[in-house]
Order: sequence, then structure tokens, then C-alpha cells
Amino acid sequence: MSTMLEPDGTHDGLPAYHFDNRLGGPVLSHQERWDAIAGAHSGFRSTIARGYWVVTDGPEVQKALQDWRTFSNKSVTALEPNPKFLWIPEMLDPPTHSVWRRLLGRYFSPSAVAAREPEVRQVAVEMIEALKGRDGADVLDEFARRFPTLIFMRLMGLPEEDLLTFLAWTHELLHLSHDEDPDGARQMTAMREVSAYFEEQIALRRRTPRDDLLSHAMAWTIDGEPIDDRDMHAFCILMFQAGFDTVPISIGWALYHFAAHSEQRAEILADPSLIPTGVEEILRVYSFVVPARKATQDVEIGGCPVKAGEMVMLPLAVTNRDPGRYDNPLEVDLRRKATNHIAFGSGPHRCLGSHLARLELNVAVEEWHRRIPDYRIAPGQELWQHGNMYGIKSLRLEWWGTS
Repeated sequence: MSTMLEPDGTHDGLPAYHFDNRLGGPVLSHQERWDAIAGAHSGFRSTIARGYWVVTDGPEVQKALQDWRTFSNKSVTALEPNPKFLWIPEMLDPPTHSVWRRLLGRYFSPSAVAAREPEVRQVAVEMIEALKGRDGADVLDEFARRFPTLIFMRLMGLPEEDLLTFLAWTHELLHLSHDEDPDGARQMTAMREVSAYFEEQIALRRRTPRDDLLSHAMAWTIDGEPIDDRDMHAFCILMFQAGFDTVPISIGWALYHFAAHSEQRAEILADPSLIPTGVEEILRVYSFVVPARKATQDVEIGGCPVKAGEMVMLPLAVTNRDPGRYDNPLEVDLRRKATNHIAFGSGPHRCLGSHLARLELNVAVEEWHRRIPDYRIAPGQELWQHGNMYGIKSLRLEWWGTS
């Protein structure tokens, strides 16, 4: 993948490109392309599908994320300004969004997350111990994707034997290119299957409530009214996507980074207190989330003359890798003092699960290096990353001295 885009004319005086963010590419090619684009201009027009604006100025991206009145979450997918589905609470704006956040907050607060640490650590240890006696594995399939997903399934009260089905749905929903799914049919098929699955789970909870987040949510009221099945489905689909993709991608980048930087691996082995900063830096440097918002009014941002109803893509990488914001922004610095990144977003829709994500990431890195300290990227593999959400597709590591 070239770091620069092929020109496709101009649009309202700005450069236009046939830019499809859903295409995959070699590892780090997406992040490096954003670096190059951000260095060239502050925004452009993508001519994919209906077309949308892309802001590539770091401060402007953060500004848009914080301004929900101008940049609404009613659509969060650049290719679909009028989505056929709803994710709750992500695709709600205040004040309704704020009500859902308060209800969910008790489950994802720092104290609630801290109470789950023993369970989180036990799951990580058991999975790593199962791999320890081997000489290598695809660590994404056998650890990074399974560990946080299992934790989330337990939180929601979902059957653990459905894990592989969930991972397949996640791929269809989040990792298909425009060429693979030009009309969105595969994505919608997966969405319907997920919706049908949660319809069954909701019906089970209505008959026999359990002590899990899904059962508790069904007892909530908003404006004095119980949550109906339509909104409960939308809530479940959002929780499904939030819980089953972002943390696995982050763990994959952490293992990739420390495998590729043996000198930093030696530093965290000698001083594990460096791990929390290392985790924050990996979240920043390997930023993989590219949110979008729908303009509620005509506005100019990043030089883009956005009209009401148009979609705006806001890549977090251009803020988190901005040389105007950080010294040596492309380097993971285990001793960096300023870690004020926006890998979890910014503004009222900042990731509600960030405390749980941080716990899982820190535990994964800590427990992995306690048990498998010496490893490398297995030779002979082509490392590739997905489009849309920039996770590594496959990562085989080799290790030694762990028996």
C-alpha cells in the first residue's frame, strides 16, 4: 500500500481521492499513510460510494469528537449516513446518551473494574499456561482474541461455547473491504444473525433473569419506562462489537511491538513498572480506530466545507501521532510523561469501557512476560492488517525456555 493516495480530481476546491479505508494492507501501512496525508493537508474528500469528508488535522479531529451538537453520533459509519441499524448508546446523542452512560457506568467504573481483576488475571494466566509448553502459536487466534472476549462474555452472561461464532461475526461486521462487500450484504447478514442471537438471549432473560449485565439492563427504566426489545437489541449489538474487537486488536499490537523491539522487552522484564506507560504508548502509536460523525449543520473543519447531513471521518491516528502534540510521536517511549492520547476517543462518547480495557491490556502484558519472556516473530510470514479497524490479521510468535 502506498503511503499517498491516487488523486481523483477535486471537490469544493479540496483534493479528492478514491479512498477506501476498509482495504487491508501490510502491517503499519494504514498508520503510516495517515502520517503522510496529515503532513500534506488538513482534509480531503473520499469519492467512495456516496462520498464523505476526511479530516486529517489532529486538533480538528479532537475538536469534532467533542462537539456532538455539530457532529452527531446518529451515524458512526462514513459509508452509511442513514444506517439501517442502531447501536445503543453509541449512536445516541445527549441527553438520552447521558442516561444510558449513567446506567452503564456502575459496571465499568474504576472500582467495579478493580473488583474483577482477580478473575481477569486468572483467565489470562490459564490461557498463557496452556500455550507456555509449546514452541509457538498464532497468538491472535489463541490468546489475544480469546482472552478479552471470554471476560466480556462472562460479564454479559453469554455461553462461552459461542466464542468462535462471535469472532466470525466480528470479522464480517468490522473487517470486510468495500470490494469484498460492496453493497454491505455480508455485513447486514451478520448483523441480522447477531440480532437474532440476542433476541433469543433477551427472551431467555425475560423468562429467567440471571446475575449478569444483560439481565440487569432489562430491569432498567428510562424516563420511567422499561427498555423495549428493539432498544435492548441495539444495546446488545453495541456491547458485542465493543467487547469483541478493540481489546483483542490492542493486545495483538502489544505482542507485535515487544516481539519487534527486544530492547524494550528487556526493559519491561527488568522493570515491570514500565508496563502501564508502555500500554498507553502502544494505544497511542498503533491507533487503529477511525470513527465517523454526521454533520447536523453546514460547517468548515480541517478546511473541509461540510454540508448538513454529510459524513465526516475522524482518524484518531492523526491526533495520536501528531508531531505538534508529541516529541518523537511515532516512537513508543516507556518513560514518556505526557500520555494524553485519544485512543479511547474524546468528548461525551469517549469509550465507556476504557478502565476494563486498560486492566485487560496491562494484565495481558504482565502475565505474558512472566511466563513467556523470550519470543520472536516467526520468520516466513507476511504480516498484514485489516482495514476499517487496523488489527493484525495473523501473528505467529515463537518462544523458548518456558518449559
